[in-house]
Order: sequence, then C-alpha cells, then structure tokens
Amino acid sequence: MKIKKIAFQGWKNCIELTNGDFRIVVTTEIGPRIVGAFLGKGANLLYLDKKLLGTSNQSVWSNYGGHRIWHAPEDSVRSYCPDSRKVVVAELRDGGVSFMAPREELTGIVKTVNVYPEGNNSFRIEHQIRNEGLWDIEAAAWGITQLMPGGTAILPMNHGPEGLVPNRSVNFWPYARPSDPRFVYGDEFVLVKQTAKGAPTKIGLNSAEGWCAYINKDVAFIKQFQYFDENEYPDLGSSVEVYTEGGYLELETLGPLAILEPGDEVTHSEYWTAAEIEPTELNNDEDVIRLLGLDEEDDSCGCHDDDCCCHEEKKAAKSSKKADSKAAAKEGDAKKADAKKAPAKKAAAKKTAKKAK
Repeated sequence: MKIKKIAFQGWKNCIELTNGDFRIVVTTEIGPRIVGAFLGKGANLLYLDKKLLGTSNQSVWSNYGGHRIWHAPEDSVRSYCPDSRKVVVAELRDGGVSFMAPREELTGIVKTVNVYPEGNNSFRIEHQIRNEGLWDIEAAAWGITQLMPGGTAILPMNHGPEGLVPNRSVNFWPYARPSDPRFVYGDEFVLVKQTAKGAPTKIGLNSAEGWCAYINKDVAFIKQFQYFDENEYPDLGSSVEVYTEGGYLELETLGPLAILEPGDEVTHSEYWTAAEIEPTELNNDEDVIRLLGLDEEDDSCGCHDDDCCCHEEKKAAKSSKKADSKAAAKEGDAKKADAKKAPAKKAAAKKTAKKAK
C-alpha cells in the first residue's frame, strides 16, 4: 500500500492510500472521515457536500459526506456529536494507518478508523468505538458510506434450508413507504434505487450474507463484513441499511450490539472493493446475478441444497464460526473476519474476460 500526504477538496492535510487500482483519501482535519474513493482514473465514488468542502471546527454536527463511523442505535443527541476536530494519525505496525478522533465530551466515546490493505484493489476499514466514560453503555459500531447519486444499492436476503421459523425481515423507518417505487423486492435481493427527486427514506435488513453493494454506471462498490448469527443487532436486527434522498445514497453496515464497560472497545470491519463492470440497469434478481457473476461456480459453492456434497463441510464451518463469534465481536479481532462471498472479484474477472475477447 502506498501512502502519501496530499491536499484534497480544500482540506490541506489528507492521507492518500493506494492499493492496486483502488485508492482512498482520508482527511485529518475532521472525522474520522474518508472523503475520497477512486477506481483507477475514475471520478470520486463518494458524495461530498460542496458547501462544506475544506471546512472544520463546526459547532454542530455537519453532514460533510464521505464515509464516517457512528455508534448505533441512532439517537437525536448522542449520534450527532460534532466530528469537526482534527484526528490523530498513526502508522500501524502491520501496515495500516489509524485515524483517531478526540473523545466526545457528551458520550465519552472515542472513535477510530483503521485502514489496511487487503489483497489487491481492496481495503479493510476497521471501525472502533471505545468507552472512555464513567458508565456502561450499549452500542454497536456502524460504518456509513455516502455515495454519489444515480446508482442502485443491492441488499442480499438471507438463505438457508426450509424451516419452521422465519429467517429474514425487512425493516422500514417511520418516514419510509414500503410501496416506494425505489424499492424493488426479489427472492434473492432487495434493490434500492437512488433518484434525484426522491424524498428521504430508509430500509434495513437482517442480512447474514456478509456483503452489500452499490452499482453506479460502470463501477461496482462492494462492502463485505462478518455476520455473527448468535448476536443481537440494532434496529430490529439490521446488519445492513440504506438511507437515500435526492442528493446521495448511504450504504451502511452495522456490528452487533455490545455492553461496553469503561475502557472497553468494540470493532466492526468492512472490506471495500471496487470493480469495473458493464453498465447495466438492475430491475430484478436475475440482473444482479448476471452482473456480479453469482451464478458461476467457484470453490466456495454457493448452493443451499441439503443434498449437496459440500453441505456437511459448510455446516461444520458454520458451527465453528458460532463457537468463536462472541469472542471475536468482543475483542474486535478483524483477522478472524471471513467474508462469505466475493462478488467484486467475480465482477472484475468477468470484465477482464470480456476485454480479452
């Protein structure tokens, strides 16, 4: 990973991190805030409020845009603590870079975002919240990415063998209408379309699939994460959420809720990948499967059939994950995170194959 200091959109002190053809920019004057994400020579994938470019030291919380860390569940006071002061930057021994905000006076929480290279053209984004207050708190680490308008978010529905209890739900915020035409419901995915004139709306899923994506023109931006199926998640069990209005779309993932005693911390990791794709309008499950190559066979076997030859191995792996999920969530051990699918890699490979032809 290449690291260098740059000026960006009016913020003088920024850190640019490059891994292969994917690079991100983090400002040090506010945040922690990732303000740029670029695939090759393409445009910024992240939305930024033009009126706030280069500003800092705001007395109230300001929606700069980009990517931020919050602690869930959302609260009208706690969640909107100003994040306009300088962050502390440190290079980590294992090749990452840490961006730590000052302690929030109201909540006693310290927010940190750690960025690591992850393979080629990918980054691991660690969201860490630490309780430096006087009392226990219940919270979850929350990664929120504001993306440029005009695209479609993909939220995978849960799978699994037939059973007698439900294993999937879609949660609507009070200002959301289930009949909103921006929502497209399939058997495999829920799609959320970003439109220029859309009123604010928000949706959440109890998705255990470990990924979500945003498709905008010829780029697929994909976030992967580890889901802990024995833990409680905020917002009626939502592990992925989308908020959108006229100017942007927020693609969000959440970690499980945890009781943090003074001095405790919890970490939630996202794995970011961007891949060039063929521009495609997404209107149903088949469009998504075809675009991301999810119907192609790979070593992980995506079947959900009990009679499949790999089923017993998958059951054993799932049992192993259950055994250490609570410990991993408590310790924030990102190295144990194991994304369940890699749609970005398939999309990139598919694009490369077409170019070769």
